[in-house]
Amino acid sequence: MKARIIFHKAGHLLRYCTSPGASIVALRPMGHRATLLLLCGCFLLPAIAGAVAREADREPKEKIKTFRINIQRLQEGIATQQEQYLEATNKEKSLLQELETLDRRLSDQVARLKTLLGRLSSQQVLITEKERELTEVRAEKDKVQRHLLKRINAYYKMGNIGLLNVIFSAQTLPELLRFHDSFQSLIEYDQNVVATYRKSIADLERVTRSLVLEKNVLSNFIAQSVTEKENIDATKEEKEVLLQHIRTRSKLHRQAIKEMERAATDLTASLLALKKKEEANEQGFLRRKGALPPPVPGTVITDFNQATTNALGIEKQSEGIAIEAPNGTPVKAIFPGTVIYAGYLRGYGNTVIVHHGFQYYSITSRVEKILVAKGDEVNTGTVVGELGETATLIDKGLYFEIRHRSDSLDPMHWLDTRKLQTPGQNPG
Repeated sequence: MKARIIFHKAGHLLRYCTSPGASIVALRPMGHRATLLLLCGCFLLPAIAGAVAREADREPKEKIKTFRINIQRLQEGIATQQEQYLEATNKEKSLLQELETLDRRLSDQVARLKTLLGRLSSQQVLITEKERELTEVRAEKDKVQRHLLKRINAYYKMGNIGLLNVIFSAQTLPELLRFHDSFQSLIEYDQNVVATYRKSIADLERVTRSLVLEKNVLSNFIAQSVTEKENIDATKEEKEVLLQHIRTRSKLHRQAIKEMERAATDLTASLLALKKKEEANEQGFLRRKGALPPPVPGTVITDFNQATTNALGIEKQSEGIAIEAPNGTPVKAIFPGTVIYAGYLRGYGNTVIVHHGFQYYSITSRVEKILVAKGDEVNTGTVVGELGETATLIDKGLYFEIRHRSDSLDPMHWLDTRKLQTPGQNPG
């Protein structure tokens, strides 16, 4: 059996059971300390509601602050990426200039190599020609030399003109002397021809050696040119690989810049959307002033700023209104918003506070059952609770309040009063 405590106007403490059919089981005077504790609860709602309101106000501000911090970080990241992109671009330009220089050197080297190869080819043609001439001259020299040897052999076989040759020869002495002189002339001629051939051969051999030496020099130049060309090709290949790497980095920097700019744009759009949403909520709430549906249909039994005395005999000035409605009546949200508090408040009972944007809040207290939780999003007409008998034992009626920042506003200026009644007013 669950016991519950209430207070009588005369300052007596009543304990009763909430079980079906239970009745009051005790009645005794209430102590001053207990009275003070309960009185303190009557003033907690403004403080707690204000604290919760400030916390709720901070939520969009924190979001906006977070967006701005993230945007600033993205802008710093974009600046860093742009610096790296500029550095990569400068390196790319420098490498392109180096590659252009290497291309010119390589082109000059190729032209030089082509010239040297042409000269080498011509030199080889000359060497081949001289070697052919040398071969021919040697052959002619050998031919003449063989012929000369035959003449000399014949000459020596014939011997000198002696007495016997003159006696036994059929020719006369003058004829023999003329023959001998002619033969001697032929031998001398052949000897001169052989000497001329030998000189030609020596000259050709000297020219050929010179040509071969020049050919070797050209070959060395060509080898050096080929080596230099290979070095230039290797350097160019390294520069091209480095250029490709830098271009890849430059591309990544550009992509990072685009992605960061896109993210910054999205964050800026989100920031603007959040601000517009708050502005729209404020404007929507303001536009609905005087036409907002009451949390429950019923009779207004306490007006704004009206002095009231509850069942405990405590007097206070109401910062909202009280609406009397049957038990079990659903309590509904008056406008879209976010539940920032849903729980028990001493002196007010079960309370639901909804933030409607731009620091506009609706506060509903003395609810029997709370049907929402902190953080829930509600729309106009969303059931947030339910009325009951226990919640209104001390203070009658559903308590309802509208606040802007920490200021309490008259709910009757905001609600559609056609859906509410006043005491003595006939329904309809």
